Amino acid sequence: MTVRKSPLLLTAIAALTAGFRLSATEPAAPAGEKLTLPDAIAEAVAHSPALRVIEADIDAAHGEVLTAQLRPNPELSFRPALHRVQEGGATTREFKGDVGLSQTFLFPGKRELLVSISERNVELRKLGIEGVRFQLAAAVRRSFYELLAAQSILGLREQQLESARTFQQAAARRAESGYASDFEAVKSQGEVINAQKLLRSAEGAIAAARAELSTLIGRDPLVPLEIAGTLDGATGERPVAELLLLAYARNPGIRVLEMQAEIAGLNLRKARLARKPDIAVGPSLEYSKSEQILGISATVALPSKNYGRGEILTATAEQRKVLAETDRLRREIAGAVTKTATQLATANSLLSLYSQTYLDQLKAVVDQAERSYAQNATSLLIYLDAKRTYFDTLAGYYEAIGNAATSRAELESAVGASLQ
Repeated sequence: MTVRKSPLLLTAIAALTAGFRLSATEPAAPAGEKLTLPDAIAEAVAHSPALRVIEADIDAAHGEVLTAQLRPNPELSFRPALHRVQEGGATTREFKGDVGLSQTFLFPGKRELLVSISERNVELRKLGIEGVRFQLAAAVRRSFYELLAAQSILGLREQQLESARTFQQAAARRAESGYASDFEAVKSQGEVINAQKLLRSAEGAIAAARAELSTLIGRDPLVPLEIAGTLDGATGERPVAELLLLAYARNPGIRVLEMQAEIAGLNLRKARLARKPDIAVGPSLEYSKSEQILGISATVALPSKNYGRGEILTATAEQRKVLAETDRLRREIAGAVTKTATQLATANSLLSLYSQTYLDQLKAVVDQAERSYAQNATSLLIYLDAKRTYFDTLAGYYEAIGNAATSRAELESAVGASLQ
């Protein structure tokens, strides 16, 4: 089977039987024996370092919300002094002190804007977790289906090797009885070697698929992994326009960028509002033995003409950048959805070529060829051609059904939402 990877996923497949269609129903596997697809996805999510990083970021963002909600602390000032007065040649000294209390009041709307930005940052990180979980699940589904398809090919190659050895034994008996030449015995040995090569290739594909799946779910790739599940047959298709609408509404990547664009707009408002002055107001007391003065003070910053222009330019550029990235991602998603939807339609079309009637006829023909050859009632050429057609067709069928399953997983990954 050709293994395809997306950009930025059920009991082991039954060995060959008279009925070749694979059930779409998920059987219940005994706990602790074989890994099912839902369990594999759950393990991948539980062991994902990326998710733990984002969860830590969410806690940090909650801290930013608490900080933004705080009002500025009041400030208490005390300035003691020694007042020296010289009059008529006499010098007097007395204690004098100033005490002041001031409270800074942010310009209306500043504090609310800071709280809004920090709350959006929390929502942004939550969207990040949702996106990582979905893409991780999609990757696990693809890898899981690839392993199931590899298992089906392995079962086919095991049967092919068994059939080749049976042919070798029959050819030896025919040569001994005088019904076959030495070439037939040599040919049978070649069939065994070819079947062994195909079997080892299938075993290598399973080893690679197991290593990839183990890595995704956080297990040691060197530890044996057994899975349980079934591959679906042809899956339902939906119009590309409908898939695009679903992607634009549900794709986590687009939703993240839309949230970033909203935050960029709020940061631009914050940069503009930073030019508005804050006011510090509070009472003050000037005390000396001979005089006490109670007053009130107000402090207002006087920004320069260019104050905040740099922050405004930076915030404006960041907003334009996020909007451009959103447009770029929409185009990439449109291309990926169109491509994977076409791949799924092609995979379903190829799978539909293998009708159940044809597969049943193929099985009956090869069984008849085996019986006839064993009874010396058919030629070597007819026998070998029947077996070759049998195994090549079934290999193509399993590749088609595996490609249909992985194509659906890749389409879901491109859309960013489940199609079920």
